[in-house]
Amino acid sequence: MNIEYLHYFLDVAHTKSITQAARLNFISPQGMSRAMNELEKELDCRLLVRYSNKLSLSPLGEELVPLITDITDRYNKMLEYAANSAISDDNQDESLILLCHNIAMLAFLPRTAVDFLFTSKELPFQEATNSKIRQIMTSVNETSRTHYIGLMSFFDNGRTASDDGIQALEEAGLTYRPYLKTYDVVIVSKDSPLAGKAQLTDDDIKSRPLITTNSHLYSVLTRRFGQDAVSAASSDFSLRKRMVQADSAHSFLPAIFTFRRRQDDEFIMVPMEKPYEVEVGLVASKDDFENPAVKRLMALLDAFYKDPQNLESGLYTLCN
Repeated sequence: MNIEYLHYFLDVAHTKSITQAARLNFISPQGMSRAMNELEKELDCRLLVRYSNKLSLSPLGEELVPLITDITDRYNKMLEYAANSAISDDNQDESLILLCHNIAMLAFLPRTAVDFLFTSKELPFQEATNSKIRQIMTSVNETSRTHYIGLMSFFDNGRTASDDGIQALEEAGLTYRPYLKTYDVVIVSKDSPLAGKAQLTDDDIKSRPLITTNSHLYSVLTRRFGQDAVSAASSDFSLRKRMVQADSAHSFLPAIFTFRRRQDDEFIMVPMEKPYEVEVGLVASKDDFENPAVKRLMALLDAFYKDPQNLESGLYTLCN
């Protein structure tokens, strides 16, 4: 069972709204509805009663709320216990873990920052979705020896579907700091006739099935291109890349990935005629932003993104 679906259900139960619960978890309403359908199939029962203009819990759904709350609480305590147990007995200092959205990890972090994270004992990292970052960070006990900082990415022009999730983080006493804004580009096969174009129209982009991440980007793309245009959603970049290289699909990456792309990749990154915005930011408590390891990471990011040559590329705009 996908434990995240249980978290989703509790948000639906609290808000009595698929749309609001989706915003809290940085996914599309369609994705939230799909998750609830999958959970009902898994449990073999009806959890929600859907009307034309409202939603309520079924009697069994109401009964399951405290049980599912207990399960998610125990799951979060297990994560916290495992993280605390990983700290050596002779080290009584608090630990800090960086939770990375997979796209932010893939496209945003320069090599110096990645090398630092792979070797750092002060700031180990884990990959996580935006919604998982919110769930973990808002459930941390104040007495915990383990703290978290989240590296998140949002896809939108207005970021309307992400504001509720950010607000939930801030209501939990955390601070969200946007770092930069970039835009998305299409990745197409080197053998594609589109590879030589300066920009791609929406019709160009839809000339192949679209494969995207299973994050908020999915809802951005379905709104723009239609649900039928998006044939698959996967967090596995190697799968998306292989499909593009075979010219069987088009996919997307933040333009800043240009800085990290290998020249032998068998795909081309082509700007869109109508690009959409990508925002990358960090969330943590004010105290954790002052952690020496976090300051070291930020110094590495600043050294890269404030380099005049990179700034002049026009691929991004710094938020700070």
